[in-house]
Amino acid sequence: MSVSFSGLASGFDSASYIEAIMAQEKLPLTRLETKKEVTAAYQNVFKSINTKLATLRDAATSLADLDGFQKSKASTSDATKLSVVADSAALAGDYSVVINSLAQKQVVASASFNSEAKFSESGLPTELSINGESIDLSDLDLADKTVGEALNLIANKINKLEDGTVQASVIQTSTGQRSLVLTAKEYGEANQITFESGNAWDFTEKQKAQDAHLVVNGMDIYSSTNTVKDAIPGATLTLSNTGVVTVKVEQDVDAITSKVEAFVNAYNDIINTIKNNTQKSTENSDGSLSLTLQGDPMLRSLRNQLGDMMQNLVGDTAGFKLFSDIGLEVDKGITSASLMTGTITFDKELFKQKMTENPALVEKMFSSTAVTNEDGTTEGINGIATLFKNSMKEWTDSVDGIITSKIKGYDSEISFLSEQIQSMNDRLTIKEAALKKKFVNLEVVMSQLNSQSDWISSQLSALTKSASD
Repeated sequence: MSVSFSGLASGFDSASYIEAIMAQEKLPLTRLETKKEVTAAYQNVFKSINTKLATLRDAATSLADLDGFQKSKASTSDATKLSVVADSAALAGDYSVVINSLAQKQVVASASFNSEAKFSESGLPTELSINGESIDLSDLDLADKTVGEALNLIANKINKLEDGTVQASVIQTSTGQRSLVLTAKEYGEANQITFESGNAWDFTEKQKAQDAHLVVNGMDIYSSTNTVKDAIPGATLTLSNTGVVTVKVEQDVDAITSKVEAFVNAYNDIINTIKNNTQKSTENSDGSLSLTLQGDPMLRSLRNQLGDMMQNLVGDTAGFKLFSDIGLEVDKGITSASLMTGTITFDKELFKQKMTENPALVEKMFSSTAVTNEDGTTEGINGIATLFKNSMKEWTDSVDGIITSKIKGYDSEISFLSEQIQSMNDRLTIKEAALKKKFVNLEVVMSQLNSQSDWISSQLSALTKSASD
């Protein structure tokens, strides 16, 4: 570390002088750093818009795809008897469901045995065959165990079988009496328990294996489980009790409305972001001007394209040609140009009404696709969601999208500015070091001169004193 004693010999404040010089020399550097900060700020705006455009593209894709409007919901008149879930393939309608029986797992139980008796004296075998699988019990060392202990060990071994088809338990049937109970792991008649163990265990059925039986609109349906698929096309019924239930399947207008609302919100978010970043620059409290992309041609082009697409004719039936006819209107009720924002107002209730009146046409307004013939002529029109899905890819493509290219351009500019800043910093560091060295040398020379002056003064003083004597 160098130590500088500014002006010790010369009396000149060289440190303040160098600081003033360097402050002037750094003005171009400050301008470069400010330019880099501004460029990064503008780039962040386009990064934000790119993200918002991707959200709009995804919302449009959700509406334009084949199942965009194929949302169904199902309800039941008695949720204590069954619940129902419908998928996009569910057929709308009212269905009468009579649940005659639920699917059951078979349960069998052995005879009751004295739990305190010795297993070796019970006459029970040391092998058990369940559903054709022989279970060797000899490795459990049951001979010296009580029947109660032995039954617990047997049940545990059955339950640990990797491919076991039954669940075993031990229950107390009365004081001092225990029974081995086997329950099928699966429902239905096809999963009945079979065993070959002689008469010693004396297994008897406590609950029979049973398929579910229901009648849907007069059609008998049997299921090995209580989850019944496609008894109503596209719906899954979960049975919980017997009885008569009405199931209603209809288009899920609320779910579709939510998808349209997501599209509207994504659109408005972009419009507001463009508006907020293209306003006239204003003076900040420190006298600087606020950043603005007011004259950016790319944002102007994007804003115009979005607005033009929302004004497209997307219907071909009287009363259903514009989006305003189904509840989506740009600058609703605004007549003054100065007050127009370009955002969409979404009338959900009107949209739901039109969906109920003519769901096929509303779907077409969003998701229809124009067909280009071999002769170049076009048949049909592109729905708004199709338009946005196709157009947004041009803007948001991660390789050569319009916004992506803009962001890459800013990357290049920021990199160039960073190199200039580094280069200028290096030059300024060298210059400041040279100035400091120059003034250090000056102090050294001045110190030497001062020393010579002091010596000469002392010599003259001595001569003068000698002459006077």
